[in-house]
Amino acid sequence: MLGVFTASTLVSFYLLKFSTDVLLIAPAVIGTMLLLARFWDAVTDPLAGWLSDRTHTRLGRRRPWLLGAALPFGGSVVMLWSPPEQLEGTALTIWVGVAILLFYTAYTAFRIPHLAFAAELDRGYHERTRVFAILQVMESIGMFAASGALFLLEAADDPRAFARGLSIAIGVLAGIFMLLPVLHLRERAEFQGKGGLHPMRSFQDVAKNTHARILIGVFLLEQIGFGALVALLPYLSDYVVVSPGRTALYLSSAITGILVSIPAWVLVSRRFGKKRSWIWSLSAKVLVFAWIFTFGEGDMVMMAIASLAFGLMHGCGAVVGQSLQADIVDWDQARTGERKEGTYFAAWNFAQKAASGVAVWLVGLMLSFTGFVPNIAQSNETLLGILLLASILPCVLHVGAIGLLARFALDEDQHRVAIEATAGTTSAGSS
Repeated sequence: MLGVFTASTLVSFYLLKFSTDVLLIAPAVIGTMLLLARFWDAVTDPLAGWLSDRTHTRLGRRRPWLLGAALPFGGSVVMLWSPPEQLEGTALTIWVGVAILLFYTAYTAFRIPHLAFAAELDRGYHERTRVFAILQVMESIGMFAASGALFLLEAADDPRAFARGLSIAIGVLAGIFMLLPVLHLRERAEFQGKGGLHPMRSFQDVAKNTHARILIGVFLLEQIGFGALVALLPYLSDYVVVSPGRTALYLSSAITGILVSIPAWVLVSRRFGKKRSWIWSLSAKVLVFAWIFTFGEGDMVMMAIASLAFGLMHGCGAVVGQSLQADIVDWDQARTGERKEGTYFAAWNFAQKAASGVAVWLVGLMLSFTGFVPNIAQSNETLLGILLLASILPCVLHVGAIGLLARFALDEDQHRVAIEATAGTTSAGSS
């Protein structure tokens, strides 16, 4: 898991800037390629989710997918960060585009069954929050590793050569770590053969599920704002705050906030409820985003503090949101008699990646239209564009997410009823 999260974090936080400043690909071009990859996800995500629900092998439903994704994922990481030196222009753009497509396809084949696997481990309303808290801790450690790699990459005399060696190391480690759940975890036998029988009907169940629609909408709005800040963090560091090479510092501050906050959010959600806790965290993030709009040259300390505060609040949605999604799977089983973790988490995963693609596409367009030129001081128009997309846009989207989440109605009592309705075939207390 660690290698996967390290690789995905580097792609989210630095691929855009690496492509524009090192590979010299036009911002609008790389942004559009990342957006097009999201359209591909519209096919692969639901397909992988449904197929993993229906997979029936001696290894289980999920583990064959983790095994099969290991080699393609590791290879795509190497391909993405180390294109051949002789490639340039259209040839280089095609290489990077193919690498992006392969990376996200392999990531889907791992990520969706992996999340579905986590949702199956414990069906208790609050117990499963701890499961996703542990998962988020591991993801955060992988992000820490990515921030260290990013620090070295930014400081390298030859970033392209350094990225080549780094990608090989990360690709190999990612492939190895992806095999660990296959070797050390076992799946619930009682869930075998309970996936949705028909793909279209399974997808329709998700689309018709009011709880699922609200949760996916909240996550989509939150992640577009998050994605815009993530994609622009290197530009905020280099051109707005004017602290070149400090992106890793701000990233580390945010990850520290996430790690520190995870145990607290588990306790808070148990005491005050999952929905209320998430609304509180979203509200606090609105204030952080608004604060960022005031930043300018020399505000490195404030940027680090804002990154830490953002991480402290973002940890809630990363843990509680996925726990609520698993609750919806139980509620769906009570209605349909099917266990469709893969299908539901496919929708969740697609919302995340679609949000990231939209955010990066908007950033790429903004940089191109405001006259961005890499590695020099930027115009006032470009600086304003960076601040608007990294601050005001996330503020508006998070306010919308708060309003939508207020309508979410699946609480602990309703979840208990759903668990009791399925008690004849699965045990609520098993883990």
